Amino acid sequence: MHDYDLVIVGGGITGSSLAYLASRYLDVKRILLLEKYGSIASLNSNALNNSQTLHFGDIETNYNVEHARKTKRAAERIVRYAHSELGSRNRIVQQCQKMVLAVGEEEIEVLSERLSRDMHRLFPGLREIGKKEISKLEPNVVKGRHPDEMISALLADTGYMVNYGALSDSFAEKARKQRNVKVDILLNSKVESVRRNDDGYTIYAGDKAYSASFAVFAAGTYSLYFAKMLGYDRNLSIISVGGNFYETPRLLKGKVYRVQIEGIPFAAVHGDPEITNPKINRFGPTVSVVPELERRHPETWLDYVRTFDFDEPTIVSLKNILLSKTIREILAKNIVYDLPLIGKRQFLKNEAGRIVPGLRNADLKLAKEYGGVRPQIIDEDKRFWILGGAKLKFANIIFNITPSPGASSCLESGLEDLLYISKSTGAHFYREKFEKELGPVDASA
Repeated sequence: MHDYDLVIVGGGITGSSLAYLASRYLDVKRILLLEKYGSIASLNSNALNNSQTLHFGDIETNYNVEHARKTKRAAERIVRYAHSELGSRNRIVQQCQKMVLAVGEEEIEVLSERLSRDMHRLFPGLREIGKKEISKLEPNVVKGRHPDEMISALLADTGYMVNYGALSDSFAEKARKQRNVKVDILLNSKVESVRRNDDGYTIYAGDKAYSASFAVFAAGTYSLYFAKMLGYDRNLSIISVGGNFYETPRLLKGKVYRVQIEGIPFAAVHGDPEITNPKINRFGPTVSVVPELERRHPETWLDYVRTFDFDEPTIVSLKNILLSKTIREILAKNIVYDLPLIGKRQFLKNEAGRIVPGLRNADLKLAKEYGGVRPQIIDEDKRFWILGGAKLKFANIIFNITPSPGASSCLESGLEDLLYISKSTGAHFYREKFEKELGPVDASA
């Protein structure tokens, strides 16, 4: 007999949400959540290390209709959870204004074309607004701008900002309180290795071993590290992309995104209110390649090297990525943003000042302790990177590798995991209860 029916490695938003979902909607009796550090969501899910946006796919201009539809469905599950489990006046999931800003004729055409497609059916409240209305909603976006500069925006009827660290805590706490299910959450439990058995897996954390009928690795970049430990890599490698933020006084009422560059997996710099401090805005994230699996944890560089395949397919993939003029320009520009003295001025000129023209150099401050790692996955078979996350599913084990905006889809990802666990182990999935509380399950699932 195994110690647990399900062991989850990683206590960020992906792991904690899965613990909650499995404890409430899956017929299992024993669940273990192992977290490396001393608190839930101490890395990328921490409120300081992400943009705190609940992505619906409406203002994300690089999403096609089908991608936007899936993103919307995933985000709506979080809103339903917040209203039913946290209450409408909670401070974890808060409504806020949001728009995507187009500067110049070319970007304006992108917005108009986007709205003319089927997006207006999927988001009936999404509408295009001109300079006059932008000025009313976000005065500082217009103030100080050259009168001849053309701008427009797509305004979403509903937006949310989320403290994903606090949301992770909520998932973990509610998992513990579920009836008829034993949920153990062990902090400061660094997983060292995993071994495949005839009927499950043994996970070694510190000097202890835990056997599981089913294991899920929700450990961000480390999920691929452990997949490779078992030979489950499917020819993937990771580029660890770090992101920094600049902080300013509160100049924006809501979220102001920019038009996204097609085919680029990381978002253009945007301005956001700060959910943990209503007196400031954040602008970012910048883009930098960091040789570590966890931001500001240089001791993880060796594991990064072990995760990276230094073979011909990987080298060719990197070459193909860097052959893109757009990608080279983005990386070169962002390297400058991290330099002392000139970095802030260039960031103001090229990024933040395009959103708030009246922003001054003295208003910007590099938020040194902000920003996490977003794993960009290299597919060595396709010789390029994947736009999005990866979910590796094998016999009684799943590896979730979730770049931004993985937090927005945590409940959708968890649902997919539940269905696979149910199919693999025979554990009953309480579908009717799930649909009543968190929304419909795809009929093909």
